[in-house]
Amino acid sequence: MKSLRPFLLLLLVTAGCGASMPPPADSAKARAALQAALDAWKKGESAQSLQGRSPAIHVNDFGWDNKDHLARYEILSEQASGQSYKAKVLLTIQYANGAQMQHEANYSVDTNPSLVIVREFE
Repeated sequence: MKSLRPFLLLLLVTAGCGASMPPPADSAKARAALQAALDAWKKGESAQSLQGRSPAIHVNDFGWDNKDHLARYEILSEQASGQSYKAKVLLTIQYANGAQMQHEANYSVDTNPSLVIVREFE
């Protein structure tokens, strides 16, 4: 058993080393995907329609899901953050009664292994 100790110790130490982290988000692809998604929302397209594009874009945005209309948007800031691309966007939402309201929204975009855009809760 004494001769197995170094082997067992090495096995335990290296057990978590096999998997590597995915590469960080490609900032250019992430920004392009976010703009494509927001442009689609402005045009009245559904978030689900973006899954039919090549490459597919998967979007989770509670405002879009609520059927709010995006009148315009402006990307205020953007940065790489870990494996993701983060963007702060000023959204101008037009409601069914015609009223418009501006909201700052934070988005997280991943590009590996697929394009995924998630609006973070404020």
